[in-house]
Amino acid sequence: MSKQAMISIAAAGCLLIAPVLAYAESNAEKLQRIQTELQNKQQDVQQQEQTKQLLEQGISQLQQELDALGSSIAKNTQDLAAILKQKQQTETALEKQQEQAAKLQQQVDQRQKVINERLVTLQEQPHTNFIAEMLIDSRSLGDLLENLYSIRLIIDSDKKILEEQLQDQNALQQETLAITEKQLELQTYANNLQLKQQELESNKQKQAELLAAMHQQLSQTTEELASAQEAADILQAQKAAVQKEMAEEQLNTPSSSSSAAPSAQSGRFIKPAAGDYTSGFGPRWGRMHYGLDIAKPGYVSVCAAAGGTVIRAYHSATYGNVVFLSHRINGQTYTTVYAHLSSYNVATGQSVSQGQQIGVMGSTGDSTGQHLHFELHVGEWNLAKSNAVDPKPYLEP
Repeated sequence: MSKQAMISIAAAGCLLIAPVLAYAESNAEKLQRIQTELQNKQQDVQQQEQTKQLLEQGISQLQQELDALGSSIAKNTQDLAAILKQKQQTETALEKQQEQAAKLQQQVDQRQKVINERLVTLQEQPHTNFIAEMLIDSRSLGDLLENLYSIRLIIDSDKKILEEQLQDQNALQQETLAITEKQLELQTYANNLQLKQQELESNKQKQAELLAAMHQQLSQTTEELASAQEAADILQAQKAAVQKEMAEEQLNTPSSSSSAAPSAQSGRFIKPAAGDYTSGFGPRWGRMHYGLDIAKPGYVSVCAAAGGTVIRAYHSATYGNVVFLSHRINGQTYTTVYAHLSSYNVATGQSVSQGQQIGVMGSTGDSTGQHLHFELHVGEWNLAKSNAVDPKPYLEP
């Protein structure tokens, strides 16, 4: 149980039942007080239920948002993987393009070499000499025309080489530029996806932390709600017990539990179970132990320490199977608690006599071994246990 819940329980207990009053409180006054406390506690239960409902709704909505974030992260991861794959393919294409560029450059270099050689030849030989030689070498007009045609072919060939040179160089530059731009585009897209991934992961982490905090708050609220509901149920049972006493008074038939009020020396309560006392009333393990522990192995009956009325018999998270008895002795109310039972055989509102079996010793609830945890309260039981006393002096030797 959380520290805050324990504080809440203690505070609720203080409000539940005040310590034994200095004057003899009438049943009518007691009924009015219990009714007021019951109404307050029921309002507390209602508020806790509303808080619990709001938390559950918030958790459901937050879980949906978290699921949506998970889907976004998964899609973004796929997109990023696809872009990185495409980027790798582009880099591979660029490498191939660079290889082709190297080959093309070789062709360009070879063409350039041919062009340079021809330019050198033309520069070294004047056009007049070149034409004169062509006229001298021509034996006829046909030879001259053929030589002129050959020169024209050479000139056209050089022109074609120059054109191809320029086309190849332009194509190479354009393809390289296009691939480089594509590579940069993919890199930018990948960077954006990675930033988005980081943002999504960060949001998911924050949402997960918030969800965990809300689950913790829900757990605490559920615990506090259970404590408030338990207190309300006990108040309801105490109210019923007082109403029963008032009805008996009107009929002038006092409860079988009415007798002289016991003192710490009179020993009017009996030991509720056979066995050894293993832990007494008082501080234990850094906190207060509000009762006696009686332990014995095997089947051990647990009996009513005095005649009275069953306030409540139920299963508690801490007490385990537990029975609360109310005793009215000479105008004074006493409450006894029998906890960690393996089973009980009485019901709320039932009258029991002293020594009557109400259950069997066990180890249910917050227990580490078979024993009976027995409490005695001078007055009514409350969560703060402000009325608890050491039972041992009240028990018959």
